[in-house]
Amino acid sequence: MKINLDIDGKYDDTEITIRAPHLNSDIERIVAMMRMIDMQIAVRKDNETYLLETDRILYIEAVDRKTFVYTATESYESELKLYELEQDLVARDFLRISKQSIVNLRKIKSLKADVNRKIRITLQNGEQIVVSRMYSDELRRKLGLR
Repeated sequence: MKINLDIDGKYDDTEITIRAPHLNSDIERIVAMMRMIDMQIAVRKDNETYLLETDRILYIEAVDRKTFVYTATESYESELKLYELEQDLVARDFLRISKQSIVNLRKIKSLKADVNRKIRITLQNGEQIVVSRMYSDELRRKLGLR
């Protein structure tokens, strides 16, 4: 893979061109990471790729080496790993809540204390997910509940 940069004041806008003999998973990952800059992520469902606005995401979960992205009504699969999404989304009010999940803090409807210092989160669509005790203190801090 070659990377060429052409930085010049004559350009009005930034343009990225990818030239390749065929589309592969590496290119899909590169495009997905670039979309994160514009607050979109590339996700797949039923063999179609969608550009999903990050503010529609309720939470993201890793299951069996696959990454799933959930909105209020749909679920999608991402080519990116959970830690890659976490790195880009942490500045957009997303927080790791367990080894396998990241939640959009803006989509939390309510919290309830659970056994062993865990927290049960109810999201805006009524779905509930559990915050592991390892991440519960950070969630409280981020929400100003201490």
